[in-house]
Amino acid sequence: CGYGGLCSDDAGNFKSADPEQSTNFEIGTKWNLFDNNLLLTAAVFQTTKDDVIEGGNNSYAGSGSLNTGKNRVQGIELGLSGNITEKLSGQIGGALMHSDTLEAFDKEDEGKPKANFAKRSFNGQLKYQTTPKFAFGGVVTYSSGMFGGQPDAAANTDISIPGYIVYDAFATYEINKNMTVRANILNLFDKDYYTAVYRGGSIVYKGDARSANVNLTYKF
Repeated sequence: CGYGGLCSDDAGNFKSADPEQSTNFEIGTKWNLFDNNLLLTAAVFQTTKDDVIEGGNNSYAGSGSLNTGKNRVQGIELGLSGNITEKLSGQIGGALMHSDTLEAFDKEDEGKPKANFAKRSFNGQLKYQTTPKFAFGGVVTYSSGMFGGQPDAAANTDISIPGYIVYDAFATYEINKNMTVRANILNLFDKDYYTAVYRGGSIVYKGDARSANVNLTYKF
């Protein structure tokens, strides 16, 4: 109870819950640049979530789960992709976001950001086509630090995890027109990082360690 599940009241009963509802507004634009070699995209958005299910009295006692939560996320997303040179291509994307707890069972939580919510994120990839059949490249992923807490709830601003940057590498080879093999090394430098932390700080989710895989794709 309190970590994404429903909570019963003191008598062991569950209250009926309404569906959570979301309202999303978004406006965006796309631009082809440099003789259609690069594509620039941009979007601003707002998502409001109503009737968020919360656990009353800190989720452990009292009234059980209630439709008392409401939160909002506002942000901007930017992207750029295309050919830099004849053999070098790339794509980058980033987002700046702001979250607010608009309504909560505990009124002291109103105005706080959402738990485990990154304000800034970035992803980039470069790919070099050495020959018509062989290419290699790298990927970088960045996330800003986050405050801890329960899923979809206000953050505990006393508990946080740091931001991180992770690098991946890959290589692809076209065996024939139908078959391609791709090798990946994820978390190339075996960085220790965390993707979420719960409100007490004693439960954290650790990011994946370095790993490698090979994928074979066949088209028919």
